[in-house]
Amino acid sequence: MAVTGREGGANRQGFASQLARQQYSALAWARLRIFAHSLRSRRGGLDLSAGIMSYVMGLGIALGPSIALGIGAWFGVSRHHPLGLIAELWVVLGIWQFLSALAPALAGPSPEMNNLLRYPISFGSWVLLYLVYGLISPSSIIGALWCVAIWIGVGVAQANLLGWAALALAIFAMFNLLLSRAILAWVERWMAQRRTREILTAVFLFFALAVQVLNPALYQQNGKLPFGLKQSTISHVADKVKWVQGVFPPGLASASILRPAQGQTAAGAGALGALLLWMLGAGAVLTVRLHAESRGESLSEAPRAMAAGRRPAPRRWRALDFSGPLAAVFEKDLRYVLRSGPLLYALGTPPVMVFFFSMMYRQGLYSSVPRGDALPLGLAWAFLGLTRLVYNNLGMEGAGIQFYFLSPAPARTVVLGKNMLHLALFALEAAAICGMIVFRFGAPRGGIAVATIAWVLFAVPANFAAGNALSISMPYRTSLTRMKGEAGSLSNTLLSMFIQLSLLGIGAAVFIPFAAFGREWMATPVLLALAAVSIFVYWRILGNVDRMVENRRESLTLEVMKGR
Repeated sequence: MAVTGREGGANRQGFASQLARQQYSALAWARLRIFAHSLRSRRGGLDLSAGIMSYVMGLGIALGPSIALGIGAWFGVSRHHPLGLIAELWVVLGIWQFLSALAPALAGPSPEMNNLLRYPISFGSWVLLYLVYGLISPSSIIGALWCVAIWIGVGVAQANLLGWAALALAIFAMFNLLLSRAILAWVERWMAQRRTREILTAVFLFFALAVQVLNPALYQQNGKLPFGLKQSTISHVADKVKWVQGVFPPGLASASILRPAQGQTAAGAGALGALLLWMLGAGAVLTVRLHAESRGESLSEAPRAMAAGRRPAPRRWRALDFSGPLAAVFEKDLRYVLRSGPLLYALGTPPVMVFFFSMMYRQGLYSSVPRGDALPLGLAWAFLGLTRLVYNNLGMEGAGIQFYFLSPAPARTVVLGKNMLHLALFALEAAAICGMIVFRFGAPRGGIAVATIAWVLFAVPANFAAGNALSISMPYRTSLTRMKGEAGSLSNTLLSMFIQLSLLGIGAAVFIPFAAFGREWMATPVLLALAAVSIFVYWRILGNVDRMVENRRESLTLEVMKGR
């Protein structure tokens, strides 16, 4: 696996040179050895099982839409309905981008590629490796599977279109891959800047308020069109939209498949060329971002070095300006959260989702759900934003975790300080969600409100107890600047989601039988008894934190400090 140095121009000829092939081989060998060695530990086996399970579940979920897309493509081509094929391609484009860019956990494995820049690797090779990791992501596999299903449907309808369809759908799939990676890279860059986060938050809140203002106009017209629009106006706009979408990738891909079937080979080739330009444009947008990172740009918010004598005195928050390790851990982790775009994104998602679900409920989409159940269901969402913090509370430390082992403060004090922050964040999330639910649905009945409070008293300590145990036994390094799934997080995430669903199921199993007979208040004593048990378990686990950390000091340090 010898890799030569930077000298020698022949070794720097691009991503297909001999040096580049040696680097690919060395990297593949290193990743294979890392994977093989990881299977020697219980954690590695759990990660492999969780990864296989997630891929199987994802492919199972994608199989049904694949069949529907194949049938739809066959019907659209055989019956000469181009709008059907265009609609399918727009669906593939939208869902592919949503899964890969807006759901980072499905963006696939994405190790810290900047670590490769310390070696004599060319920019082309670096970009190629970046795209290879995107190819094996669940979102890319699902999108490629859907494109294959559409290709099969087109081929069954007209076999002479197989070649055109294969070429068009291959370029379309490559465009989606490049676009998804570009969006993810640029979102990471924007979310790494505090001012940009504030601007995006303001825009998002303005959009949410605008939707709320437009809600009565769109859904309370008694069957009439909103804003006094006429059907002729909507038809005219629809024709314009139909014409405009033809210059976008889904319309071009559809044209490059259907035009040759109509004897318009030149038009099909032109549409294929325009689709290729879109692919190159998406690649150029991604290249600009990766080129900046390859030249050493960092996504951190660390301030630049200042000259001696000009460094301002560190500011402390008066609300937290009291002595003790608890306050220090609380303030440190709070600053981490406020400066991390992905963590703020996760914390802001539950209230926004509750808002949109409440809006759809008002429109009659979830009318079968009783209004009284809105409060417990809404509070269940409050835990989701804290999953990465509660169940991996040491992951943000990185290389700084070694200072905890040198500090005179015991590990249980550090974990308790983190849990205090988690409790404060949960209180803010719960207050926002409760206020939204009361405003949208009205105040719940007294029995439901008291039972919900009792369930929260049971669920919060239980979540913290399970989170402290998993944070020590199954930790992983948390990225504070990149919105992506971290290496080693899959098994931790699946277990944490299972625990949270179990706690919700326990609360439902206690509450529903009493509510069926109109005795909601009788569920409160049972939930309070469970709360006492969960508090006892939490204190027992907290008391054993020092022993647990001492027994796993080496593996804990390795998992939290290692790069991806």
